[in-house]
Amino acid sequence: MRDLRYDMRHDVRWLLFTVVALVLATALTAVPEQLTILHFNDLHGNVLMPEDEGDLGGIARIASAIDEIRAENEAKGAVTLVLIAGDVLQGTPLATVFRGEVDFVALNAIGIDAMCMGNHEFDFGMPNLHRLIEMAEFPLLSANIRRRADGTRVFPGTQRFTVGDEMVVVIGLTTPETRITTKPSNVANLIFEDPAEVANTLARRITHSQDRVIVALTHLGYEEDLKLAEAVPGLDVVVGGHSHTKVDEPTSAGNAIVVQAGSEGRWLGRLDLTIENGEVRGYEYRLIPMDASLPEEPEVAAIVGRYAAQLDEAMTKVVGYAEVPLDGEREHVRSGETNLGNAITDAMRLVSGAPIALHNGGGIRAAIDQGDITLAEILQVLPFGNEVATVELTGAQLREILQRSVSEPRPHGGFLQVSGLKLVVENDGIAEVTVGDAPLDDAKTYLVTTNAFLMEGGDGYETFTEGRNQYYVGTKLDTAFVQYLGEMGTIAPEVEGRIVFR
Repeated sequence: MRDLRYDMRHDVRWLLFTVVALVLATALTAVPEQLTILHFNDLHGNVLMPEDEGDLGGIARIASAIDEIRAENEAKGAVTLVLIAGDVLQGTPLATVFRGEVDFVALNAIGIDAMCMGNHEFDFGMPNLHRLIEMAEFPLLSANIRRRADGTRVFPGTQRFTVGDEMVVVIGLTTPETRITTKPSNVANLIFEDPAEVANTLARRITHSQDRVIVALTHLGYEEDLKLAEAVPGLDVVVGGHSHTKVDEPTSAGNAIVVQAGSEGRWLGRLDLTIENGEVRGYEYRLIPMDASLPEEPEVAAIVGRYAAQLDEAMTKVVGYAEVPLDGEREHVRSGETNLGNAITDAMRLVSGAPIALHNGGGIRAAIDQGDITLAEILQVLPFGNEVATVELTGAQLREILQRSVSEPRPHGGFLQVSGLKLVVENDGIAEVTVGDAPLDDAKTYLVTTNAFLMEGGDGYETFTEGRNQYYVGTKLDTAFVQYLGEMGTIAPEVEGRIVFR
C-alpha cells in the first residue's frame, strides 16, 4: 500500500512549485506601464490669452492641451500626471489684484496632480498663502521647509501616485533663496533646509519601501537641478522651475532625466515614461508650444474671463490725485530730473525706510495727466513688476554709480532719477553730490533703495552687485507708488534741482 503521507507531501511540493513558477512567469511577462508627465512652471499670473495671435501662452490653451493628452492616454491605458514646478503667483495686474485666486480657481478646473512651492507663492504673506492652499484641490509640496519654532514640516513633502502595478513618488523641493527673494518677514518663521540632503533622506526611505520611481518636483533653478540629480542617485526624474529655462532636450544628470518648460505658460512639457519593475526603461520628451493652433478650454476660459472683467473694474479705481501733470515722457525721464521720477523715488524711500533712492528712467514707461490717478495708470507707468530693494554702498561706490548715470549719452534708459540727494553735473562728470545737508563721503556707508533690476547689475550697473546686505523689500514698485499715493492723497511734485546740469 502506498504511503499516503508521501503522496500528500509530494502534492504540496508540486503545488508550491506551480505557484512559484506562475509568479515568476507573471513577473517575467509583466507589461511595462506607460506614464505621461505634463508640466509647466513660473506661470507668474499669465493666465490671460496673449494679445497678439502669434504669441504663446494662455491658461485656457494649457487646459485644452492637457484635456486632449489625457483623453488619448485613457484610451490606451496610460496614466497622466500634471505637475507644476512653482511660482504660479506674481507678475501681472490680474495676479496682483486677486493675489493668486484666479490662478488657483483655474488650476482646480484643469485638475492638477501636484505643485511645488515656489518663492513667489509667499509674496502676499502667509495668511494669503494658507487661503490659497485651502482653495487648492491638489497638494502643494515642499519637503525642505520647516517651522523655526518646532522643526515640523509646513507643507506635505511627498505625494504617491499609482501607475498600474507601479508606484511613483513625487518629492517637492523649494529654493532656499526664498529667504531673500520674497519679503523676508513673510518667511521669518521658516527654515529652508538643503534640498539635496532632504531628497537623499527621502529617496532612501522610498527605495526601502519599494516605491522605486522617484520624481523631484523642484523650484531650485536648472543648474541647481543638475547638481541635485548628481547628489541624489535615487532620483529618476527632475521636473524643475525657478530659472525660467526652456529645456528643449532633456538632460541626463546622475541617474535622472532633468526637464524644465520655460516660463509664463508658453510651453507645456510632455515627458512620456516607460516604467517596468520600479525602473524607467525608456522615455520621450518634447515641449508643446501654447500657440493659436490650440483651442481655449471653455470652462477655464470662462473663469479667466470673469476675473478679467472684475479687473477692468478694479483698474478704474482711483488711488490718488495729481494737482499737476506728472512727466514720464521717455525723452525726459532718460535725460534729466522729472517730477514723476521724484515722486516714484520718494515712494521707494517711504516703503523701504532708506534715506536715498535711485531708479532708472527706462523703468518709467508713461506720463500721468493732472487729475485722478487710477490703478491702470500706475501699471502703465510701472509695468514690469520690479521689486523695491535695498543695499549698503560706500560713498565711493555711490559716486561711481552716479557718474555712470550722467556720463552716458542722453537719453538712455540707465539715467537715474533720485531722492535723498542732489548732484551737480559739469561736462558729463559729477562736480558735486550732497546727501541731506552734507557732501557725499567716499568712506562712509549709505543705505540705498533701488529696484531689483539695478541691484542685480541691470543697465550695466555692476557696482550695485558689489554692495553689502542686499535685501528685497518684498514690495513691487507699482504697489509702492500706490501706497505712497494712499498716504499722500494729493500730490504736486516739482522739479526741485535734485539733478543740475551746468
